[in-house]
Amino acid sequence: MLGFYLFCIYVAVLSLLAGPSDRRSEKWWVEIVTDLPHCTYYFGPFDTDKEASSNTPGYIEDLESEGAKRLSIRIKRCQPSHLTICEEEVSESVAI
Repeated sequence: MLGFYLFCIYVAVLSLLAGPSDRRSEKWWVEIVTDLPHCTYYFGPFDTDKEASSNTPGYIEDLESEGAKRLSIRIKRCQPSHLTICEEEVSESVAI
């Protein structure tokens, strides 16, 4: 009987480790935060961090051609709720 319980525990642990987790299902995104305008932009989704990284120069070029000044670039796994978040939009939504 003890062997049966140990087997059940083994199967439960195995299914937890092998099953899809929320972290694994998240795609890779390029997050670019600009100073002027003060915005956060998300570009993606990508299957790998390398794919996201290889597309980043084009996004930087587009933002800089529009006059944006870059603060930081991060490639990360996430699921953004909005693709563009600007400080002006946040303060306008709070004022309403």
